[in-house]
Amino acid sequence: MRVLIAYLIKLNLETPLIPNDVIVERNGLLTLSKESTVQENINKRSILEQDVTGYERYFEDHQTKSRTSHNTLAGVGFLDKAECMSILTKIPIKHKTEIESLTEFYKCQFLQWYIELKTGFNLLFYGYGSKKKLLEEFSEAHLKDRPLLVINGFLSKLKIKEIFLQVINGINMGVKPESRETLEGLTILIREYFSDPDRKVQSLYIMVHNIDGQGLRTLQIQNCLSILAA
Repeated sequence: MRVLIAYLIKLNLETPLIPNDVIVERNGLLTLSKESTVQENINKRSILEQDVTGYERYFEDHQTKSRTSHNTLAGVGFLDKAECMSILTKIPIKHKTEIESLTEFYKCQFLQWYIELKTGFNLLFYGYGSKKKLLEEFSEAHLKDRPLLVINGFLSKLKIKEIFLQVINGINMGVKPESRETLEGLTILIREYFSDPDRKVQSLYIMVHNIDGQGLRTLQIQNCLSILAA
């Protein structure tokens, strides 16, 4: 089955940095520098590799149990939406230049990501900061050759079963699942469709934002997603 799934940071170490540019660390921040020797480029690149292994850190972080805090929100005053938005607009953007430089660097990886998807690999992006905007730009640039399903895992009321039903109905699989069909049953229907060499839709991109969000973190849902990704 060729269901191509972009989950959430995976960078290819074989992909060169921007010509004459390197990411260097200054006062604990990552910045873009144009004046470095070849050997300095190699040394400074190790700093960026800490983010390159982000997808491995995702699995390492999830091997240990999280600690539950005994603090409560009972004594905390809540803000309404207007007050919250007013405060947020006054907060200055930190490290704006560094973020823009790193974003441009990641955009240079778009073609590499697309090639990896087309050859059957899945992409996992993990680390500090939202990747939603970056992945949306990636999809706009390269993922228009096949249907794209976006799952916003950060939504607390997300219902994955309804999303799977939309997939089945949206690409016209020619089957009508029963209303009581289980999530595993829907997963099998989708997998069997993409196992058919004569199918009309050859592949489907599934982009999941926040794959370990509240609505997606159960073992059942994770198993079903892994089946589609296999």
